[in-house]
Amino acid sequence: MPAENLPQNNEVKFIRVNGGTLPYSVVHRRVRNPRLEFRAEGLLVILPLGWRDETSLLREKMGWISRKHAEITAALEKLGGQANDRSLPIFGEFFEIRRGKSLVFDPGRRVIEFDPADNNQLRRLTAMLKKMLTEELQRAVTHYSRRFGVNFERIRIKKQRSKWGSCSGRGNLNFNFHLVHLPRELIWYLACHEVAHLRERGHGKGFWALVKSEFENYREMEKRLFEYWFFVQRYTDFIPSGKSLGPAQIKPRPLQETPDGE
Repeated sequence: MPAENLPQNNEVKFIRVNGGTLPYSVVHRRVRNPRLEFRAEGLLVILPLGWRDETSLLREKMGWISRKHAEITAALEKLGGQANDRSLPIFGEFFEIRRGKSLVFDPGRRVIEFDPADNNQLRRLTAMLKKMLTEELQRAVTHYSRRFGVNFERIRIKKQRSKWGSCSGRGNLNFNFHLVHLPRELIWYLACHEVAHLRERGHGKGFWALVKSEFENYREMEKRLFEYWFFVQRYTDFIPSGKSLGPAQIKPRPLQETPDGE
């Protein structure tokens, strides 16, 4: 979790966790209660405007911080066995990255050749991967829309830092570009999750009953999404986004904690 990637204009501090150091940053917002959020870069401490010191909160929540940190570390070790600087996961399968003069995408051999200094090739590779993901999501969203008897407006794919997907009140479904790195079953699960929100806006019993009707193992799928969230962060800068992305509004639920309970 490199410290240099923490939110800008906030001092980076460190705490001892599980025998190592964890970078964290403090921000003040118009919120009623303080909360903690694990980001790919470290821990984000969100305090109400009236709070001046995070020390007591960190001390109180050290048990939760230690557990989540251990889970994240275990996930990275579990999923990172095949990962290296010369491979890129696409739909859960690792493609070998080779330097070449022109862009070559060979799914049969699981090889991608391109010149990383050529921005045009990078844009073409990004467009290719986005098209593949769009087609996969189109199939999945159409399937679950029919199953749940709902309609959707548009599917949008963007590079995002803090969420896998979201559903707008207008029926637009937004998905993270980096889903392209996940196995297909997780992509389909997330499509099911977001389509279910077209009928059930919150995460109440009705929502989870709907998801469970398609995925009996939805708890396991949620756990895998949690694990993959941190794994794919190593690839977020592999293909430049072309623009700076600010903090997202909706955070992955398993990664945050408020002082009201663990």
